[in-house]
Order: sequence, then C-alpha cells, then structure tokens
Amino acid sequence: MIGVDILEVSRLKKALLNEVFVKRILTQQEIEYVKKYKDCDSHITGFFCAKEAVMKALEDCHDISFKEIEILHKQTGKPYVKLYGKAQKIFDEKGYSKLEISISQTNTIAIAFCQIS
Repeated sequence: MIGVDILEVSRLKKALLNEVFVKRILTQQEIEYVKKYKDCDSHITGFFCAKEAVMKALEDCHDISFKEIEILHKQTGKPYVKLYGKAQKIFDEKGYSKLEISISQTNTIAIAFCQIS
C-alpha cells in the first residue's frame, strides 16, 4: 500500500504558533529534532505530511492519533517510522512487515511518500 501527502508550509504556519497543536501532532523526540533547525516550520510540515502519508497507506486510519506515528531518523539522516497503539495494531493485523517513508521539504512546500508491504 502507498500513501502520499503534500502541503504548503504557509497552511500550517499559523497553527504552528499554537504550542498545544504542535504537542498534539509531534512526540517529544520529534519536537527536539525540529528545534535544531532555524526554519522548523518546514520540518514540522514535513512530519505532518509523513504522518498523513502513513495513515493513508494504512487505509483504516480512523481514530489514529498523530502521536501514534513517530518520525525518527537514522544516523545517516534517513527517516523511519515507529508505530504505537492503534496504528501498530492495524499494521500487525494486516500482516505488514515493512514500512518505508520519504520526506522532502522546501521553505514553502513539504511532501511525504509512504510504502507499506
């Protein structure tokens, strides 16, 4: 299964000023990661797109919290996903064994692609 999401950074910019919103979509580890960047808005938008892409690839994404999908990075910088709760349960029930993610962003746009098999 595949999922893709694309979003203009400006569409989330106002919401990103709200700390409650950010804490609703990002885990503490993700927040620490994006704080390293001067322009963290584009990175947060990239994470948002990645989580949406994973939800689309899982198909049955009702009631999945954004925090049940965590975007982490290997030492090489390559992103990978860790699932929790209902997201992990759906992944397991469908018999999937592999989840890959790719995220790209500029100052104005972010896109993410997810493939699950």
